[in-house]
Amino acid sequence: MLTIILNGSMTLQALNNVTSQLSHIVSSINVEPVSYILVTIGFALLLIIIIGGVIYGLVKVAKAVPSMSTKEFLLFLVIIAVFLVVLGILLP
Repeated sequence: MLTIILNGSMTLQALNNVTSQLSHIVSSINVEPVSYILVTIGFALLLIIIIGGVIYGLVKVAKAVPSMSTKEFLLFLVIIAVFLVVLGILLP
């Protein structure tokens, strides 16, 4: 049992040595521009997904409007009007 514990601690010491050497190598590299690039790519992907969702929703609404009853169409217009008023209040 004692040999297993000793071998385990020796293995951990070797792992600690290797990781400390790797951390010294990585710390000398400037990774800040890479992180900016990755964040920019992430935001671009989110923007593309949001734009795609908006376009998909607009297409679905455009297909649904002709088959709406008068009451549903008026409710749809009221929802758009309320959204535009709220947006107009929040923007300034």
